[in-house]
Amino acid sequence: MITNNEYFGFIGKLLKINLTNNSITTESLNVNHGKNFMGGAGYACRYLFDLINKDTDPLSPQNILMIMTGPFCLTNAPSLSRMVICSKSPYTGLWGEANAGGFFGPELKKAGYDGIIITGKAEKAVILKIFYGNAEILDASDLWGKGTKVTHEKLKKKYGDLKSKVLCIGQAGENLIKYANLNSEGRSAGRTGMGAVMGSKNLKGIIVRGTINKPQISNPDGFKEIVRKTTKYILNTTATKGLRKFGTSAAVVPFHSVGDLPIKYWSQGEWDDAYNINGDKIKEKYWIKNKSCYSCPIGCGKKIIVENKETEGPEYETIAGFGSMILNKDLKSICIANHLCNDYGMDTISCSSTIALLFDLYNKGIITKEEIEGLELEWGDSNSMLELVKKIAFRKGIGNLLAEGSKAVGKKFNISKEDIATINNLEIPYHDIRACYGLSLTYAFAPRGSCHTSGDVFKVLRKENEVDFSSIGINKMNMFSNNQKMAKSTAILHDYRALYSSLICCFFSNPPPSYMAELINNLMGFKLDLNQMIKMGERIFNLKRLFNIKMGLTSENDHIPKILLTPTKEGAVKGKTPDFEKLKKFYYQVKDWDPITGKPNIKKLKELGLDNLKF
Repeated sequence: MITNNEYFGFIGKLLKINLTNNSITTESLNVNHGKNFMGGAGYACRYLFDLINKDTDPLSPQNILMIMTGPFCLTNAPSLSRMVICSKSPYTGLWGEANAGGFFGPELKKAGYDGIIITGKAEKAVILKIFYGNAEILDASDLWGKGTKVTHEKLKKKYGDLKSKVLCIGQAGENLIKYANLNSEGRSAGRTGMGAVMGSKNLKGIIVRGTINKPQISNPDGFKEIVRKTTKYILNTTATKGLRKFGTSAAVVPFHSVGDLPIKYWSQGEWDDAYNINGDKIKEKYWIKNKSCYSCPIGCGKKIIVENKETEGPEYETIAGFGSMILNKDLKSICIANHLCNDYGMDTISCSSTIALLFDLYNKGIITKEEIEGLELEWGDSNSMLELVKKIAFRKGIGNLLAEGSKAVGKKFNISKEDIATINNLEIPYHDIRACYGLSLTYAFAPRGSCHTSGDVFKVLRKENEVDFSSIGINKMNMFSNNQKMAKSTAILHDYRALYSSLICCFFSNPPPSYMAELINNLMGFKLDLNQMIKMGERIFNLKRLFNIKMGLTSENDHIPKILLTPTKEGAVKGKTPDFEKLKKFYYQVKDWDPITGKPNIKKLKELGLDNLKF
């Protein structure tokens, strides 16, 4: 444990597992990495940077899966006890990152570890048991083939501790579905295929139990006061009140009203049935109780009952994917699709978008029912949608193709990449760049591929939204701006959210940046001002860029497909589309990146202390 005044916030120890030779060791946390990149995804990226290269097969024993907590994990700082899973993505070949809330991260820290580093491949199915600091690799043959819900139940029952926490894969991870995820207590670490990486190692899951092993705090009294102030602020926001009542599902109708909701595979601007799949309908028909993550005052999670099964309520992204993207107004089927994806362990965004692409091709007459096993994918057909979800998880028939994602579907049916809603092979999240032009920059430059949480400009920059980051140079503006101001605010937000990924803060929590600086300084003994705090975020964001360049990314990857830039003929954004090339030019200037190579310029690398990295 780190016990000196040099570094606070962590236990100071990482658990290292080699599944090939069943070795279990530990190593000390790298203090310099922690100071320069915090914890979470920043620390993981710096750690993995030297060990993974372009030739590393993401599904080979040589790839490394890293589970990290952040410095605030296990403290009472609000919405800051999340975990992140990182690796080279089997889906994009680039930086892989998926984070989740819940209780696994805090329990891991209680057990005496800031993170877990997993290499190799077990000969047969295994689980990792970490109880009170002691780690064991145990047989899990009886769990292979089981969904995440049963895996949770059986592990806790088998090892006799219902207070333990589980992180595991379902059948999708076992079958190496390229967008398989990990599930912990109903919370999913969703994107970039981290579940497939775990499955490739024959690791079914991890069960952890700890004690009260809390990290040190530099200034306990000051930390207690800023935690109190931050919690009070978060509780009083309009966003928190809405999320507590409905969760993210309440956003369907508001986003539809401003043209942000994707409809009919990104081709339509409005849809009257959006009202039938909004959060208030879920509340009315299926809701039973709220659910919160560790030390989170928001409580956005929802428990529902569908077909006599208690399960997680669908988030906004899931509702859009299995709803408006295929014109499906059957809310019950959306809830079932969400349950299936959670149990199989599949990312709902990539799964639903790949299915929606197939619907689109069928309805355009590009493919016939004979090519897809007799399925008639008429818009709104919820039964066929559910059948496809099941086929994907087990790679049955057409599901074997869909399990490889949208790019594979396009290749099979000779579809131009300009007509497929992916960037760097990752399906676009369900926010429309035609409703917020700066979002095109987020999708093009997000380190893990198209990702709205890397820079939620559609929310932060909107004048009506209460989030205020003006103190760090992120300003409200017209959503349809194609100017340098948009590029600059978006770029700064990318850096700030990169810092969030290392602190592992929920991006629903948006206290003033000065509060975040106070939290960091009082916990870790730093003396960061706002500029230095953003500089740290910029260092982390650029590090992930360098990782991707090392994996083969160039400026040619910084591209938006035509399907997303084609204006709709109706709705709030009728006739509107961003001038992406113009915005991209401004963005390169703001970031100080070479527009030809896509690399950060040497001056910028020296400024950020990254000039010693080999990429």
